[in-house]
Amino acid sequence: MSSESVDHKVALVLGATGAVGKQVLLDLLKNGTYEKVVTVGRRPVQLDDSVPQDKLVQKTVDFENLDASREDFKNVNDVYCCLATTRHDAGSAEAFRRIDQGYVLNSAKIIAEENKSATSALSPVHFLYCSSGGANKNSPFLYIQSKGQTEEGIAKTGFQRVSIFRPGYLEVVEPRPRTRWPEHISGYIISPINRLFNLHLAVGVDVVGRSMHKVAMQSKAVPSDAKETVTDFYGNKDIEELGASK
Repeated sequence: MSSESVDHKVALVLGATGAVGKQVLLDLLKNGTYEKVVTVGRRPVQLDDSVPQDKLVQKTVDFENLDASREDFKNVNDVYCCLATTRHDAGSAEAFRRIDQGYVLNSAKIIAEENKSATSALSPVHFLYCSSGGANKNSPFLYIQSKGQTEEGIAKTGFQRVSIFRPGYLEVVEPRPRTRWPEHISGYIISPINRLFNLHLAVGVDVVGRSMHKVAMQSKAVPSDAKETVTDFYGNKDIEELGASK
């Protein structure tokens, strides 16, 4: 699968209704050369008529019963995973972990199982995951601890290549469906300071989307008989540089 030309590859986007995921999807549809772009989510992504949609296939699934939708995860090459939530939106720490970590890792597991290699124990899928700056599995803070644990879980799932993106404060392009007041207030503080002193603390979600797409396009093929996962990490500064040019 990894040896195919980009024109014959299939991209899958998880979390395409979210702030980052939608920007990934838009960049793939407007600037990508995939044969097909598939979204898998709890609801379809709403796009206006100016966005090319001839290559787009949208699949609606129940993340609590993903085994029933295994067919939707087959025959893909590059997976852009932007599934995420917050404790506030989820309603509890337990619900947050189930969505932010459980949905991601279960999706990754099924994708690896449904896209096996004939020459390697590792799936040839390139799994690109939008995590968070400061992600650390040993952190006492729920959000970044969960992100760190999810990163580790993905790296151990069984893909030939995993790319992990750790953006800082996310500057949204479109208003969120529901205002996140702590994030909203932080933005008034972090964004101006970040721009003034060039601290690499914040980044636009559109820049994150372009950087993920660019990494997928530029990554060298992993040997078909690879025995270990190649895992690359991209911090906020890397993301800015990769996604700077449109």
